[in-house]
Amino acid sequence: MTGFRGLAGSGKSTALVELAQTLHRQGFEAVFCAPTASAADTLRRDGLEDAMTLERFYSDLRTRSRLSPRSVVVLDEAGAVGLESMAKLFDLAERKDFRVVLCGDTGQHSSVTRGDALRILEQYSGYRFSELTTIRRQKPAAFRQVVELAAAKQTDKAFAKLLELGAVTEALTDDGRLYQRAADAYLSATKQGRSALLVSPTWAEIEAVTDKVRDTLKAQGVLGQQEESVTVFDSLSWTEAQKKNASQFVPGQRLRFVRQTKHFDRGDTVEVVAAVENGLRVRRADGVEVNFIPASVAASFDVGEARELKVSPGDWLLLQANHGKEFINGERVQVREIQNGRIALADGHSLPAGFNAFTHGYAVTSHSSQSKTVDEVLLVASSRSFGAVNREQFYVSISRGRERVHVFTDDADLLARRVTDSHTRKAAVELQGLRDGLAKLGFVRQERLEEKTAAPVVEDFHAVRQRRPMRQTRLSTVQRLATAVEDVRRWLGHDQTEAIEQKETVAEKVGPAESVKPAESVRQTETVKPARTVREALRHHQAHRQQQRRSGGIHI
Repeated sequence: MTGFRGLAGSGKSTALVELAQTLHRQGFEAVFCAPTASAADTLRRDGLEDAMTLERFYSDLRTRSRLSPRSVVVLDEAGAVGLESMAKLFDLAERKDFRVVLCGDTGQHSSVTRGDALRILEQYSGYRFSELTTIRRQKPAAFRQVVELAAAKQTDKAFAKLLELGAVTEALTDDGRLYQRAADAYLSATKQGRSALLVSPTWAEIEAVTDKVRDTLKAQGVLGQQEESVTVFDSLSWTEAQKKNASQFVPGQRLRFVRQTKHFDRGDTVEVVAAVENGLRVRRADGVEVNFIPASVAASFDVGEARELKVSPGDWLLLQANHGKEFINGERVQVREIQNGRIALADGHSLPAGFNAFTHGYAVTSHSSQSKTVDEVLLVASSRSFGAVNREQFYVSISRGRERVHVFTDDADLLARRVTDSHTRKAAVELQGLRDGLAKLGFVRQERLEEKTAAPVVEDFHAVRQRRPMRQTRLSTVQRLATAVEDVRRWLGHDQTEAIEQKETVAEKVGPAESVKPAESVRQTETVKPARTVREALRHHQAHRQQQRRSGGIHI
């Protein structure tokens, strides 16, 4: 296995095309794939016509049957692949004895699913890779310098450079002025024949700027005044763990199947009627109700809600699901007309009947923008969406444009601080230092610390599997003794007051180093000074719990 890291705009696509030609000349069979349909579509438009999604590569028996030691699987956007999917690729490579080339940038968005596989490989394995470090996408030198700073994780300096260039606009959001300015900039660019992309961290802000764009287009006569209301599927982006829990679902939610199952075809949308024992009762489009167990097919459907979307002739739509090879998730299409609920497109095609995974296509999230390139990129990030702003989101957003980037916000100072936050997830190997530090502070039992230093014992794992020791309650010695005394009192039915006196006596016998001062009163409104240490905080928490038990607030 080998690979190369390419910064945003450094020419990864060009390098992949050259790699394909070289492999062909040397007699290797190259298979190009990517984690998302939009990324695979980008590869095909760059000349790699047989590029496919990683999921299709796993399920395509014909492609897998041709794999041999002369095969090379090239995975683009590898930074967006999770641990499970990456492990599946490596297992297949080991069985079929083919080679793997990884291409990606760990500075951009990571996998939506569990684990940052490529980053872990780069930092904690023997994986060796080359790097493309010269950014070529951005034409103006000043703009290119901004992206270079962001790629080097110096997003504070990158934002300061944008301020210096006058590429940051501040305006209020309450009166809609911020979104109107962003909409005007977008429409000005498209009117001049330049491709433009509005990017925002949240869908709430996307909808706000989209409304301004559509209102302006209606006023200009670009959009038809007559709108049709279309029911669309609005994903809730649930994890597989959430989908496996039937109690999470509520009546009225929609399930959209992305894979064929025993009871449902790919593309089917059903409505949740009720939760039943171990599963759900759902209603099909024809009104028939069936029961099924979501835990058994959690990876086969998406959970969302039904939403009414206003669509006019001339509108741009963003597809949010695949439908064969004709319609790709992340693709933008323009509406020509709407007849009897069917949407005809400007390119002569029509959206399939029952296809409901789309929204307006004027603004997108940074996740959707990754792998795209336009002339101008316009980042809209007000204080309403600062919680979703981070270093990776900022880097991906501003690096999409060739000619120009402009930021619209209502608080430039606060945004400058938020773009320095990283949302990199910690792997288990990266938490060992924290675990060791907690152990030194006494938060792990002493015998467990001794086990780490003891000589390892070689034994048959399959014959004897040791149980992991139970974690002890993180209380001081006095608090554990006081809890034990109270338990004995409760078993014997002693009076509450006697238990309090007994705990105080135990605390005095332990010694001054571990003593606990008895409470002077049992008033619930007693003012307690903030604990300055972890140990003091635990003591205060235990005293508060005992107070609530005496007053009947907690029943055990």
